[in-house]
Amino acid sequence: MEVAATTLPSGLSIGALLDWRPSLGVISVCVAIDPADRGEGWRTELRNQLKAAVEPADDGHDRGRALTATAQRILEHFDEDELPSGRCHLGFCEVTDERRARDVWTAAQVRGFRTSASYGERARLTPLLKLLDDGASVGAVAITAERVHLFEWELGALDLVEDWEIEIFMGDWRERKAQQPANPARTQGAGSSGRDQFDQRLEHNRARFLEETGRLADRRARDRGWRRLIAFGDPEHFREFSEGVEQETDLELAEESNVISEGRGQVLERVDRAVESGNRSRELALIERAVEGARTPGGHGALGLIDVQGALNEGRVEHLIFDADTENRLLADIEDEVIERALRTSAQVTPVEDVAGERIREHGGVTALLRW
Repeated sequence: MEVAATTLPSGLSIGALLDWRPSLGVISVCVAIDPADRGEGWRTELRNQLKAAVEPADDGHDRGRALTATAQRILEHFDEDELPSGRCHLGFCEVTDERRARDVWTAAQVRGFRTSASYGERARLTPLLKLLDDGASVGAVAITAERVHLFEWELGALDLVEDWEIEIFMGDWRERKAQQPANPARTQGAGSSGRDQFDQRLEHNRARFLEETGRLADRRARDRGWRRLIAFGDPEHFREFSEGVEQETDLELAEESNVISEGRGQVLERVDRAVESGNRSRELALIERAVEGARTPGGHGALGLIDVQGALNEGRVEHLIFDADTENRLLADIEDEVIERALRTSAQVTPVEDVAGERIREHGGVTALLRW
């Protein structure tokens, strides 16, 4: 996926945000909302973050008035009497005191964000890139011997894509009464053999059903561009399902749990946890690939700001990975420039936090995988 060409729900592309330079600048906000927080502490945090972003740039003249008006406009975006839908709201708001202003908002159910606000001449894209990366679509499969549910998870929302159920016809195994046999022991053995054959045929049909649904799920994953497939179910059923999945497809058993009969909310909780765990593992793997590439003669990796900037200037960066933690600003002053350079040269961009953030800070807060 070419990130710069990605279109937001608002209809605006990231490429357009890169080119957007209002005369008085942009206030970029990320608002993290916890539905369980009845005290709505997020509103207080948003006010505090806006105050911290606006006050240093308030010159008491036209720009100061515009900043104050824009901050108030952002606060008014959220209805005082209604909890906003979505756990994460991102806004890019033109600094102006005029009634007609250009504001871009998008929301999602993805967790793991902190409320923040910043003011600059351009939109700060890090939270949006993190949202698109953490919220990238994946497939989730609930597997049993006779039924398979295939879901799509994207930006924290879970939708049922397919519901497959095996159909087993019993016509060949209809029970009939027979005359009393001369040798009961011999007939009992034959009856037992018949049941064994039935059980074997039943298991064969179930295995074939699971392999076929695996093949169909793999096809859906490719058609819909899912990052990976995560599964829930019995390990043996998962093994049979995986027989139909191509080796190139990233497939893993997240939990050995039967979730077919669970409600959508319960399944979503399980998928959320699996997606978050998978995202952190993927980020750590990207960092390790960059480290190995940088330390291998002729390898395709770069570590630290100087080396990464040099590779960006030469258009050699294939994948930029950097620390997105707002409390650890190792590259705060040039973060926007580094991101813009990467996006304009069609590089993938992955902001990392938590354990991956700790790891990347050992290398100056930024690494890269190189094209050559």
